[in-house]
Amino acid sequence: MTASIGIWAHGDLTGDHVLYRWEADQDAGFVAFEVATRRFRPADAGGRPIGDLVLDVVSGDLTGAADGVNQRLLSQVVASILRGYARVGGPPATAHAYYH
Repeated sequence: MTASIGIWAHGDLTGDHVLYRWEADQDAGFVAFEVATRRFRPADAGGRPIGDLVLDVVSGDLTGAADGVNQRLLSQVVASILRGYARVGGPPATAHAYYH
């Protein structure tokens, strides 16, 4: 089975926070990337956090909770953004992922 996640930055890529929109299968959402701390939070379209769920990629910790957020999918979105970050040396404009 092939699956994909489309990920697009919304707004300024040079700020302290970068908001990403993602789409996967029948699901979609937003994630806010705190560039300096390398923390990701599920967010609404305005960039406001949903719940208190935080994925800290420096420590590897996933803490808190957010109603309706698929943590496995969130982790896949974050991993895709981080791969893009490594390729371009900063927050990527897109970070699509394809799984076969």
